[in-house]
Amino acid sequence: MKAKYAQLVFGIALVLSSDLFAMNLDAQIPGKQYISFSSLRSGNLEIYVIDTDGKNLRNLTNHSASDHSPTWSPSGRSFAYVSHRDGKGEIYVMDLNKKTARRLTNHPAHDNHPAWSPDGKWIAFSSNRKGNYDIYKMDVNGENLQQLTNEGKYNSAPAWSPDSRSIAFYSIRNDSGDIYVMNTEGRNVRKLTWGVTPSWSPDGESIAYDKFKWKGSRGIYVVNAKGQNSRRVSPLETWSRSPAWSPDGRWIAYESELESPWGNPNRDSNIYLIALNAGGKPRQITTHEAMDYSPAWVPSGFLAVSPAANTRTTLWGQLKQPAHLTR
Repeated sequence: MKAKYAQLVFGIALVLSSDLFAMNLDAQIPGKQYISFSSLRSGNLEIYVIDTDGKNLRNLTNHSASDHSPTWSPSGRSFAYVSHRDGKGEIYVMDLNKKTARRLTNHPAHDNHPAWSPDGKWIAFSSNRKGNYDIYKMDVNGENLQQLTNEGKYNSAPAWSPDSRSIAFYSIRNDSGDIYVMNTEGRNVRKLTWGVTPSWSPDGESIAYDKFKWKGSRGIYVVNAKGQNSRRVSPLETWSRSPAWSPDGRWIAYESELESPWGNPNRDSNIYLIALNAGGKPRQITTHEAMDYSPAWVPSGFLAVSPAANTRTTLWGQLKQPAHLTR
């Protein structure tokens, strides 16, 4: 009897160790890329991550309050996001090694649209703490707050250039909503093009954005950094927005739905990828009936996060994955 029991225990341990080994191998696949996004699939806004094959879905926040709009540190070991756990929108940072969240902003106003600089030093965001929404930046500890814009009715969606020397953003000025570019001190502002939610290419030569076509659809466009040669890259007759350029420059992730979102109580946007040079159809990454939006590419360092120094390297969040999660 004792021998049979020992064999059973050994068998269970072998299965568990095999699962952990498989998890570790999955984390080490060369070229594996992941995308984070916000979703209402649980009935509450949460932040998830999924690979570019539409597999390995993970919930990263798992909080009763709304969490959304992730932006990643260059190391991939932490991300900033908006959380309403204090009753209003504040900027938080999740440390994946410690599995803890810390608040960076604490203001009666609403803070939104965080963007982590590629050099890792700053987080830009928008806030209405002085009435109109303006662009601010702070260091990664929530200190050294600086206001960068003070013109226009509404300034939001900051996007850092790859060299961390410029910020593209959306602004409503003179009754027109356009994309502008400024330096990181808020000076040398120039209008780029008509559109929303900019995203720089990794080489800094182009900017992706979305634009509404009157009596038509909303689509993803690409323009060069001088504001010239704009072209649509998402399919016609779809409502697409929030582009995010992949680190290797080959793909743009975005959210899309077939019906107009205006006045639609049953929005079902999903995350898609489109290859810029392949000329093929978009690849759908998520297929859930709830709304998935705000995609952000995850740096490769995310795969190297370990809960502790003496544990195997694996995807953080693997142990908290509910069995019912679907993409």
